[in-house]
Amino acid sequence: MGSDAKPLVVIGCTPIQGHLMPIRVIAKELVERGYGVTIVCASHWRKAIEDIGCDFVAIKGYGDWHDGMLHGIDAKWPERNKLPPGPVQLAFDIEHCFVRSIPSQHEAMQEALKILTEKHPGRPIVQVNESVFEGGLPISRGAPGIKPAGTLGIGVIPMTLSSIDLPPFGPGLPPDTTPEGREKNKAMTEHVTNVVLAAPQKAFVECLEQVGAKCDAFMFDAMYLYPDRFLQMCSPHAEYPRSDAPSSIRFAGGLGKGKRDAAEMPVWWQDVLNTKNKKIVAISQGSLAMNFAELIIPTMEALKDRDDILVVVALGKRGASLAEGVSVPANARVADFIPFDEMLPHSSLFITNGGYGAFQHAISNGTPVIVAGTSEDKPEVAARIEWCGIGINLRTAAPTQEAIHNAVDEILGNPKYKKRAMEMEAEMGSFDPIGVVAKNIDELAAGVQ
Repeated sequence: MGSDAKPLVVIGCTPIQGHLMPIRVIAKELVERGYGVTIVCASHWRKAIEDIGCDFVAIKGYGDWHDGMLHGIDAKWPERNKLPPGPVQLAFDIEHCFVRSIPSQHEAMQEALKILTEKHPGRPIVQVNESVFEGGLPISRGAPGIKPAGTLGIGVIPMTLSSIDLPPFGPGLPPDTTPEGREKNKAMTEHVTNVVLAAPQKAFVECLEQVGAKCDAFMFDAMYLYPDRFLQMCSPHAEYPRSDAPSSIRFAGGLGKGKRDAAEMPVWWQDVLNTKNKKIVAISQGSLAMNFAELIIPTMEALKDRDDILVVVALGKRGASLAEGVSVPANARVADFIPFDEMLPHSSLFITNGGYGAFQHAISNGTPVIVAGTSEDKPEVAARIEWCGIGINLRTAAPTQEAIHNAVDEILGNPKYKKRAMEMEAEMGSFDPIGVVAKNIDELAAGVQ
C-alpha cells in the first residue's frame, strides 16, 4: 500500500458531500504521491473512495449516515425537518448528526489503525480528521487504543475556533477587536456555549467520556486544539485573523482548482465558449439546497431582459431538473451539474448560496460573488465573502428579483470587486495545498511536533 518510504495515512471524514469531495481531492493526490491512504466514512461512500485508490473502512451503527438521508423520505432524523431553521435546527444537527456519531466514528478509526498496524508493523501512521469528524479526537485525549504517530486536522468549512476578536460562530457577525467589541464577543460566546449549544456540548462531553477520553474544551474549539496540528484549507485573507490562535494552526491555501473527476459538459456548452459581447453570470445553489424557487428561478427572472448577460445555471446535483412548467429565459442555459472550474473561468460573476467549496472556487478563479444563504454554515461563508471584499452578501436565502438585479449591476459596474477577487486569486495561487498537507504528514510521522 503506497511507497514503503512514505507514512501511512488514515483519514476520517464527515459523510456529507461538501466535506468529502475536498478530502477526496486531497486523498487522491496523496495516493499519486505514493502515500498509502485509508479513508473512514459512511458505507454509502465506499465506491467513491475506492475509485481513487484508497482503502476504505466503513463506520458502523449510529454514525453510518450520509447527507442524502437528511432531507429524504427515509430520513434518519425525521424530527429535524419540523424544527425552525436557525439556532434550534443547528443545535439539533450538531448533537445528532455530528456529536453522537463520535463513538462509532472512533471505533471505525481504531479498526483502520488496527488493520494497518497488523499489516505494516513498525510503519508510522498519521491520523487525519476532517474538522467536524470528531471521532478523530478521542485518541488525542486519553482514549485507550492504538495511537498514531501524529494527528492532523483538516478544515474544509469556515473556522469555528473561538477568539476574543470574534463573535461566536453561526450568525455570520463580523470581527470586532475594539475593547468594547471584545467584551461583547466574550459575553455572546458564553451565551452560545452555555445556553444555545448547551445540549450538544453536554453530549460532546458524554460521548468523549464514553470512549475513555477527557474533555476540557468547547466542541467548536476542540477540533482545532486537540490534534497535534491543524491545517485550514484556505488562504490567510479568506479567514478572520485571531490574535489568540495557537501556533499549531496553519493555512494550506484553498484546494480551488484541485484535480477532480472529468465531467461531460452540456450540449449547449459552445454557447458559453463562443460568447463575446455578453457577461456570463454563473449561478448554483450547491448540492443540498434544492428549492430552486429561492435563488435560481428569481435570478433567471431578474436578468431575463438583459441582452448583455448570459445566465449559466448549474443545479448542483446530477439528475436534478427544474420543476415542470418553469420557464427558462432565452438568455439562460441550465444543466444539472457543471464543475465550478469549468464554469467560473468564463464568468464575470458567480451567484451562490454560500457553500464553502463554492467560495474557494470563486477565489481560485478570481470571480466576484453574490451570496444568498442562511442555513448550515452559510451565514459565516457569506460574512467572509463580504469581509474579504470579493462580493455582496444579500443576507437571505430567498432574495427578491430587485435585490438580485441591483447586486448584479453593482458587481459588474464597480471594478473593486474584480480587483479584490484577482488579489485573492493570486494569494491562493502562491500555495501548494497538497504539498503543505504532505509536508505536515511527513513531519508528524517523523515525530516533529
